[in-house]
Amino acid sequence: MSNQQASSKSTDNLDAVHENIGAENTNITPEQIVTYLSERPDFFLNYPEVLAQLHVHHQNKGVVSLTQLQIQQYRDTIKTQKRQLDSIVSNAKRNETIYTTYAELNLAVVKTQSFTELESVLNQTLKDALGLSKVFIYLFDAPDTLADKIMPELQQRAFLDKKLNADGFYFGRLGQNEKQLLFPNEQAASVALVSIGESKPMALMAIASDDALHFTPDMDTMLLQYLRDFLSFHLPKLLAQ
Repeated sequence: MSNQQASSKSTDNLDAVHENIGAENTNITPEQIVTYLSERPDFFLNYPEVLAQLHVHHQNKGVVSLTQLQIQQYRDTIKTQKRQLDSIVSNAKRNETIYTTYAELNLAVVKTQSFTELESVLNQTLKDALGLSKVFIYLFDAPDTLADKIMPELQQRAFLDKKLNADGFYFGRLGQNEKQLLFPNEQAASVALVSIGESKPMALMAIASDDALHFTPDMDTMLLQYLRDFLSFHLPKLLAQ
């Protein structure tokens, strides 16, 4: 018997099986078919002619073979996994940059000799390395030489009581009046507010970003907590000079 005759006979037998199944098992559900095939992983190895005749209607490509569909699914899976891996690597590199920046900044903070130098170091480091737009430190009490840096008591209470959480942080957006008070002439699409002080707040650090999604309420505070600790330790020394 030739290969063409064998193939024709196999197809005729398969069609006969399909007719019998249709006649005898009109109530077969898709779930039963899935279960049957799942329990018999060698089914298509034993009946390769069935696999050759299976076709699927693809939304974009029309009718394609099952093998073509599987290949495309594998390709899509690989592409998705590659995008996920690229995202993980990118985030890891960014996190490393952020960690290194804050570690270097903490050391630079304790080396500053004046309040003006301190603000300059904060701005230069956070702007250059992390792309933030502006950093201000508003004092709650200070020598006459820094009177222009003192925040009025009414504003102090407004930010401490209404904005900062129990840990002394706020991340997110500000109202227009609040932005004007803390960041005059700056966009400040999103901000971080951090109270500074060990036993009680002695200053407020305000950090602005042009990116509305840079500072969000669910942010981790670990690195900023370390910076706050360094500032809480070093700032009183600068103000006492």
